[in-house]
Amino acid sequence: MKLKKLLNLVNILNCNVDLETDVKKLTSDSRKVKKGYVFVAIKGENHDGNNFIAQAIENGAIAVVSEDLNICSNYSLPYIQVKNARSALAKMWSSYYNEPSKEMKIIAITGTNGKTSSAYFLYKILRNAKKKCGLISTIECLINDKVIDINGGSEVLDKVSAMTTPDPEILYSILYKMKRKGVKYVVMEASSHALDQHKLDGLTVNIGVFTNLTHEHLDYHKNMQDYFSAKEKLFKKCLVGVVNIDDGYGKILINKYKGRLFSVSCKQESDYKAEAIECDTSGCRYILNKGEKKINIETRLCGTFMVYNSICAIACADILGIDEKNIKNGIYNLLSIKGRVERYKDKNIYIDYAHTPYAMENIINSIKEIEKNKKLIVLFGCGGDRDKEKRAEMGDLCSKLADIIIITSDNPRSEDSKEIIKDIVKGIDKTKTHIIIPERKEAIKYAIKILSENKVLLLLGKGHENYEIDNEGKKHFDERIILDEAFEK
Repeated sequence: MKLKKLLNLVNILNCNVDLETDVKKLTSDSRKVKKGYVFVAIKGENHDGNNFIAQAIENGAIAVVSEDLNICSNYSLPYIQVKNARSALAKMWSSYYNEPSKEMKIIAITGTNGKTSSAYFLYKILRNAKKKCGLISTIECLINDKVIDINGGSEVLDKVSAMTTPDPEILYSILYKMKRKGVKYVVMEASSHALDQHKLDGLTVNIGVFTNLTHEHLDYHKNMQDYFSAKEKLFKKCLVGVVNIDDGYGKILINKYKGRLFSVSCKQESDYKAEAIECDTSGCRYILNKGEKKINIETRLCGTFMVYNSICAIACADILGIDEKNIKNGIYNLLSIKGRVERYKDKNIYIDYAHTPYAMENIINSIKEIEKNKKLIVLFGCGGDRDKEKRAEMGDLCSKLADIIIITSDNPRSEDSKEIIKDIVKGIDKTKTHIIIPERKEAIKYAIKILSENKVLLLLGKGHENYEIDNEGKKHFDERIILDEAFEK
């Protein structure tokens, strides 16, 4: 590939390189550079790629892409100066794979909670309509229902990406695979990190979706305004959007980008409104009001928040021209999503990924609504090396909503799990029944021992994850296997 083609989408500020030069590949990791590669110097949270230019040159880089002209000038090799190296990296990977998204419709879903469920609802609708479709989600990556190995996308090398939105090298290779398989629609989750780091800059987003915005990721973002600004980037670039206006930040978006955003709501007048909502253990039923048209919708996923997620998907499907029958059947045919209000073997046990105060409150209230007259046991922890402010807040929420609280670990990473638990306990009402068991496996075993017919157990935080991360690294950990073993004994 010619360098000129690789830089086709990039705005070049300065350049001393022959654009007709042949390029083998590109990378932002100096250790991966080989002869004929282009090295893109990224300024990360912990490391600055500009400090590794010498290593990249030694390994055979034929050109360096950087924001810093002075650094580039210090080395006797061709350089390309750009305004934003992260943006350039995404665009270059898109060009490397011949801009695969050009022939597909991209639907990108962002928000603190509900991204995965909304994505699965829409994917199911499109597949029900016999559309060739791809899914890029926190849980898995699918091409026409087949799980594909994306080689990680982050710290995990398996069929599940630990990143909500994979890095550009992985993301655009996935899109290229999808294009080769004839995919016409791609449903993907867009995290605030991905948007802030310009991972989607090489894409034309046909529909952007906003589910909600609540306290999360403030270890990365400076404050809620900075967090919102990252999410907003999706709506600056999408052709049309779908926005939940029952969320305050959704109202800001709908007012700011009038004319190309469609509103969804369960509480107020909107383009797509859910009315007469009923939820129980079998799922949710509601009437979708779209102007003068009313559609009876039934989902087998329980919880009022699933109504919001489903109407976001329905709005997208309607915009894409999917007929009413396929929309209704697609929503109904989605039987479960791993780690999203997942019921364990028809027992009074639920597994959910909720790890924010807002998500926790939603799932607890939903379980209390559908499992009436049962005492609620909530088992949870908080992640290490993440936003510490929410720990006491989640403890306080559980004190108000749960009957029995079991506090344990949840991916402590480099932190001491006992110190994380201390932060959670600060928010706990000490008059409420709460048990501290740092080892999560032992905590689950204890929860099973005290579980009875008049109680329901809610395991929060891990959801679809089958691993735990501590200061020694990543270890296999699957709550379902632990539950199996506990019941066998």
